[in-house]
Amino acid sequence: MQTKKSRSESKRPKRSFILILGLILIIGSFMITIVSKQLEIREKKQEKAQKEQALEQQLNENEYIKSVLDSDDKSAFLEQEARKQGYGYPNEKVFYDITPGE
Repeated sequence: MQTKKSRSESKRPKRSFILILGLILIIGSFMITIVSKQLEIREKKQEKAQKEQALEQQLNENEYIKSVLDSDDKSAFLEQEARKQGYGYPNEKVFYDITPGE
């Protein structure tokens, strides 16, 4: 009878070792998944903050343009924008201030 007990006792430690190893692998894979998802969440939050900042800038620009269009003096705005693009009046001489320190 000792041979039957010794056989069953020798199989148990192997089964428990395999079970423990399997549980450790499963828990490890869960931990890796959790960490990777946390990193993705952090990246998405940063991306969201950048998009919100870009949206805020665009809304400010839209508000400025809307205020210009609603005003009576559109010619000053159009002239300013044309000068930014390098345009001017015919036969107009444009002088640029190149003095340092300003």
